[in-house]
Formats: sequence, structure tokens, C-alpha cells
Amino acid sequence: MVSGSWRALFSFDDIRGESEALRQVVWLARRAAEGGYPTLIVGESGTGKELLAHAIHGASPQRDGPFVAINCGTLSRDLVVAELCGYEAGAFTGADRHRRTGLLDAASGGTLFLDELQDMAPASQSVLLRFLETQSFVRVGGTRPVTVNVRVVATLNVTMDEVERAGLVRSDLLYRLNCLTIDIPPLRERRADIVPIAEKCLREELHFLGEVDDEFWTALATCPYSWPGNARGLRNVLLKAILASSRGRLAAADLPRGIWEAPAAAAGSPHVSLNGRAADDMVALRAVLRANRDNVSAAARGLGIHRSTVYRRLARGGGP
Repeated sequence: MVSGSWRALFSFDDIRGESEALRQVVWLARRAAEGGYPTLIVGESGTGKELLAHAIHGASPQRDGPFVAINCGTLSRDLVVAELCGYEAGAFTGADRHRRTGLLDAASGGTLFLDELQDMAPASQSVLLRFLETQSFVRVGGTRPVTVNVRVVATLNVTMDEVERAGLVRSDLLYRLNCLTIDIPPLRERRADIVPIAEKCLREELHFLGEVDDEFWTALATCPYSWPGNARGLRNVLLKAILASSRGRLAAADLPRGIWEAPAAAAGSPHVSLNGRAADDMVALRAVLRANRDNVSAAARGLGIHRSTVYRRLARGGGP
């Protein structure tokens, strides 16, 4: 029986999205689950790296074993080897009089999830490298190697190029971990996933039970915001919309104005444009106008078009 504190909480069924990029990510993750090899997941904060790691464990042959999750930035730099490997009785000043097992012991038969690997101290990286090579470690104060069967999944929230350029992770450790590397694109590059993620977040995380206007979803999908926090940023926007709504019903006007005023190009994402289909264009245009309190200039900036173009389209479509 796996301890509740070391259990995977999510599965592939919890992943929401319709983009081709996300389908490729899920396909690779399922391959990773089947293979049991060390896996490296790369993506910005909030892209769902931990959710994917949970899903990989839950679909793997180790699913009945523990899922031990560690944020590498929280490991003590002075005691990190003891935390990972455990220690023998009285191994150092302040040590327990009895043997203490470490996180590698705790993950035996399951998955060790190393979140934000780039923050792991050099001493920890040396221990991890040795473990990946031999599936064994030596407890602090011990003389005999301890062998355990543990599958390692790690994440980076910076690109591989940045990691290598800054020397954040030793190269030989990266070679061991990236047998299979899964890159999760940021939300701004897979806008087809915004609405499915938002729908799940509204109902299952924020427990919003009211109705949602169609134009609310259109506004979310077409706004020029670059979603710097990815899914976490999306959750924040949804929460603000709920708090701004006074009718228990979400409308485009309830969305924070900042998602229209933020210039997409400055954040590295392209301007959102209307798609050329008259009916869809008018729905999107009206949603943008409502979100901007009918301020035509602000709506035009948000869509990356000239104000006169907004007026022309409104004239053709019969006004807002």
C-alpha cells in the first residue's frame, strides 16, 4: 500500500487541450510511461510539467509504487546528501541515534520526481549521477552500497540552451536524464488549449457553478495576452473575472482589462488577428469591445488593427 503522501494525484485524463502540440506532448509522455527510462520535461513555469510527471507515473509499470516529488530548490545544501541517501546512526553531529532512510529509499519501486532540476546543488547532482549509473547509493556514514529500483523524472523551467550556457546542470547528468526529453510549449503558442483548460479550471478548481457567455470564451481565445504564467496565469485571470462578475454569470466584460492592453509582441507572441470568416470575426470583435467597455481604440490595439478597421467592420455587421 502506497503512502498517501507519496501517491500520484493526476492522470492523463486530467490533461486538457486540443492543440497538435499538446497531442505530441501526450504521445511522448505515454511512450515515456511505457519505457521506464529517465525522462526530462522542459517548459516554462505553469505549463503543466508536474501534472505530466504524475500522469507518466500513473501509466507506468511502477504505478503501484510511490511517487516521491522533490522541489530541488528546497533541498538543504548542507544536508542534501543525507536527505537523498539517508544516514547511518550517529553519522554526524546532530544525527539520529538510529539509521534514517532518505528520499531514494522512499521512492523504491516507484518514481522519483525532481522538480526544477536547475536549482539542484552540485553535491546532489553528483549523487544523482552515480545513482543513475548504478541504481545504488551509499548512506552518509555507511560503507555498503544500497540498491533500489527507482525511475527518475526531472523537470527544467529554463531551456536546455540556457542550462548548458550557464552550467546549471552538469552535462554528464543531462546525458543520463534526457534519454527522452519532452518539451511543453507555452500557452501562448498553443491557444487552442486555452478554453479547454479554462473550462476545467472554472468547474473543478474554482468551483464556479454559474453560466458562461459564449463571448467570454471567444474573448479568452482571441485576446493578445501572452499568458506569462501559462495555466497559473489563466487561473488568475479567471478568478479575477469571477470576482468582477455581479450576476453569477461570466461575460467578456468581466475579464481584466490588462489582457487586452498587454502588447503581445513585447512578450514574444504574435498579435492576435481576426480570422477572415465574417461571422466569427464579428463575434470576436464584439467580445473584444465589451471587454474594453466599448472603447474602440483599446479594442483596435488589442487586435493589432487600425481603429478605422474596427468601425468599418462594425458598420458591415450592424454595430456592437
